[in-house]
Amino acid sequence: MAKSLLTPPPTTLAPIPFEDLVAQASAALPGSLQETGPGLLVALDIDGTLLTADGASQAVVDTIERLQRAGVNVVIATGRGVGATLPVLREVGIHDGWAVASNGAIVLRIVDGQHEVVSKRYFGPGPLIDQVAQHLPEAILAVEDDSPYYRVSREFPPRELIEDFQIDDLEGLKSKPVTKLVVRMPGMSVADFEARVNELDMLNLSYAIGWTAWMDVNAPDTTKAGSLEWLRGELGVPLTGSVAVGDGTNDMAMLRWAHHSVAMGGAVEQVRECANAVTGPVDYDGAAAVMEAILRRTATN
Repeated sequence: MAKSLLTPPPTTLAPIPFEDLVAQASAALPGSLQETGPGLLVALDIDGTLLTADGASQAVVDTIERLQRAGVNVVIATGRGVGATLPVLREVGIHDGWAVASNGAIVLRIVDGQHEVVSKRYFGPGPLIDQVAQHLPEAILAVEDDSPYYRVSREFPPRELIEDFQIDDLEGLKSKPVTKLVVRMPGMSVADFEARVNELDMLNLSYAIGWTAWMDVNAPDTTKAGSLEWLRGELGVPLTGSVAVGDGTNDMAMLRWAHHSVAMGGAVEQVRECANAVTGPVDYDGAAAVMEAILRRTATN
């Protein structure tokens, strides 16, 4: 599958044995967490959590498969659009279940490897696009709507936008409601990008800045957490049955939402503060260690 370059930089931590990570994850699990089975929902971010630049490890694929066999609701929760989420579902072996895409703006049901869009949240991008054009005229813009491709102001750097795209002018980008607006400034540092973004009136829209000068913008009050809470109710999962693992600022609401939340070892302090525990970085299969700990907890009870 096509890989994105927008993954966190490789860890600088010394290698951590997988069994050590499992032991740490096991010690962090709360006694109040539901047992493995249909009463458990495990929400997993993708980039920097399940995937490195080389894709998903065998440990990630194996632990997801075993959780699913145990009846656990394993839910991918990502900022990626639908076109970039579906290949990951296939790579990690999720052929039936649910996924939350575009930071919660889109909810997907997966049946026999086929997807159905269950819900979408739209907003009008025009006012913010006008601001960006004035204050960040060098920015690349992309919008996600009901088209089978992203519409972009110009091409992104190679491999950054996984989905198909079509170039459009600013008036075209503003012409209809969207589920996500992307603002990208190649070559600019994240710190400088954040400073420039802070000059904008974000109009109560939800937004998150990634590892590079890349910002996702969604409708007001749109987060992974909101869609996961709806899904928790839909599946009948109790409040004590939610687990979330993530590494980015777009995961912060999800980490605060879950009964048990784990930040990846590569996450910045701002993200770590939202979690109950921290695991190893994606390079050392930190997310797989959390899933392994959940599986072993039931086996030993």
